[in-house]
Amino acid sequence: MEVQITDVLWEKTMFDDEGDPRREGLHLGAIINSIKDNSGLAYKGEGFTDMQLTAEIGLLWELALSRIMREKYAVRPPQVKLDGIWISPDGVAFTDSVGSMSVALDPASDIPFVVEEYKCTWKSTKRNPTEDWTYMTQIKSYCHALGTPVAVLRVFYLMGDYKGSGPQYRIARIRFTQAELEDNWKMIVQHKEKYFSDQ
Repeated sequence: MEVQITDVLWEKTMFDDEGDPRREGLHLGAIINSIKDNSGLAYKGEGFTDMQLTAEIGLLWELALSRIMREKYAVRPPQVKLDGIWISPDGVAFTDSVGSMSVALDPASDIPFVVEEYKCTWKSTKRNPTEDWTYMTQIKSYCHALGTPVAVLRVFYLMGDYKGSGPQYRIARIRFTQAELEDNWKMIVQHKEKYFSDQ
């Protein structure tokens, strides 16, 4: 038997996304990454040799879960532009499904629908997912732009608690105050105006 094994870099986006093609212009992710770079919060990549592959695994999870949730209770909304910034939420649900029972939401109420966000991470379950600045900044931006105070964050932890648990799946239902949403969006817009004034 003759075997040749080669480590190769992951080819960018090896799957087709059924959603909207990415719109031209400034996207929320670019602003969040810029804030992280300027504040020293950006991940340095220790322990990972292929950051493209690392990112693609998260995108694969997002795509798979979007398809599953679409069949149950969440739909992928079209991209939305607010204050010159494109946002791309993973999903919106018209049923509040977290907890012991599913509750249909009233479009005329203060919670017309729920934003759904899907994450795949190597981080440990030891930390509450709401302590993740990136997750919360992104989700608050989605809630503000779409007009709802509630989001459901579904996180797949590849390594679980790093103590032998194996992969773990965690769901957080989060209700933000109007002040939290407005303060977060103000930070996003101010950063855009300072660092992306040409876009």
